[in-house]
Amino acid sequence: MKKILTLALMLAVSTSAFAIKITYGPYVQAVTKETVTIVWATDKTAISWVETAPNDKLHFYAFERPKYFQTVLGRKVPTKLHSITIPNPNTNGDATFRYRAYSQEITSNKGGRTMYGRVAATRIFAYRHIFVRTLDYNKKSVNFILMNDQHGNDGTYELLNKRISKAKRSDKHWSADAVFFVGDMASSADSKQLSVYNKISGGVNNYPKYVETPLHEVPTFMTRGVNESVGKLGANYMSHFPTSTGKPYYTVRYGSTCFIVLDSGSDVKDKVANTDFDSYRKEQAEWLAKALQSEEVKSAKFKVALMHIPPVAGASPVSKDLHSLFVPMLEEAGITLMICGYTHKLQMHEASKKCSFPILVNGSHNVLNIRATQSNMDLVVEDFNGKELHTYSFE
Repeated sequence: MKKILTLALMLAVSTSAFAIKITYGPYVQAVTKETVTIVWATDKTAISWVETAPNDKLHFYAFERPKYFQTVLGRKVPTKLHSITIPNPNTNGDATFRYRAYSQEITSNKGGRTMYGRVAATRIFAYRHIFVRTLDYNKKSVNFILMNDQHGNDGTYELLNKRISKAKRSDKHWSADAVFFVGDMASSADSKQLSVYNKISGGVNNYPKYVETPLHEVPTFMTRGVNESVGKLGANYMSHFPTSTGKPYYTVRYGSTCFIVLDSGSDVKDKVANTDFDSYRKEQAEWLAKALQSEEVKSAKFKVALMHIPPVAGASPVSKDLHSLFVPMLEEAGITLMICGYTHKLQMHEASKKCSFPILVNGSHNVLNIRATQSNMDLVVEDFNGKELHTYSFE
């Protein structure tokens, strides 16, 4: 009997060891006024779906919840990288709702017959659900955290985790309604660095060890940097970081603030056969001209442009091109502020005849905190230890 029990235990452990796992995520992308996109990855090929529940007092499984599958042309997609856009289930205008992500392993797909295995899912506890919010244009006060140029720093995730968690318990630091990464969060585009980038963007949720991260709930918005525009990550960038436009350039309106996210591309002139960033930037400029005329942008009290390479003379070989393409349109639109990275050095370029709005180039060892109300926008620059370095206010 003892041998039978031992064998059963060994089989159970063996089965668990080979069970499908969520290797990173979920993390929240491409949030709009109506929808949210959830992204995560598994170690085995699977079909996936998301279930949602309103922000009420009922148990998540008080009754069967709607399922939103990852599909293409009506067919469920077998993949290891999962990305599903879901609508807000609330009918009362509440921006907050609950969600749960599922993946079911495909064990065999031969002769037109698909066999399914075990299911991995984010956990639901009676006392702890995963919440997410759509973007509320009328929110009275919104807090943002911005970082850039971490170049694969594995400690960035922990820093953000601690910063956001601490903010929830203290008035000294602001909480985060959204996080913006302003480029070059990876140091290269190989598989190892891509894995680090995934960890930064969503943490790890790997059964049986469950690691909860604020980025399961707090949306991250990506600004593509130089390192994200090349190699494997450049080729598959939109799969990992979907946006509302399907491009790396897009707008985000939250409360009184509209972020215009631009893609500066490579920092060298086009010299090789597999790049044509000059044409790409011109295409982007055509989009920008239309985007700046949208009600989403025009009605915003504060307009903040994000671009990795600063359009400042001498910053990069392509800075002059970026300035001529984008700055005149942004000036005409009444941009409040532009935030960039790339140089790794903190510097504020005040408004001048060359550019009528200020450009803050954030350093690689700084965190930006923005609090925007319906009448004021305050920006605080801190070092990684939380020491306040500079403050700026806009009305």
